[in-house]
Amino acid sequence: MTFIKIITIINWILISIYGGFVGWAFMQESKRSHEMGNLESEIKVVMFLMFLVVIGLNLTSHQWMKILAMIISAILLFTIYQLATN
Repeated sequence: MTFIKIITIINWILISIYGGFVGWAFMQESKRSHEMGNLESEIKVVMFLMFLVVIGLNLTSHQWMKILAMIISAILLFTIYQLATN
């Protein structure tokens, strides 16, 4: 396998994990118990847009975009991990 095919496979694995988190977030009920009313809905929309951006970067034929998609996916998953554990 070439380097870029390995990167692409890793990207699709990271994207599917992140997509699972996005799908889970959309299935959760929005709670209006805090002082910022629509913040939860806006975060969900941003998560979905980042999901589309990462998919778009991974579908291109340029190597640097695939590497960028992998870095962004790793940062997004690390952020979710940090928010979930702290």
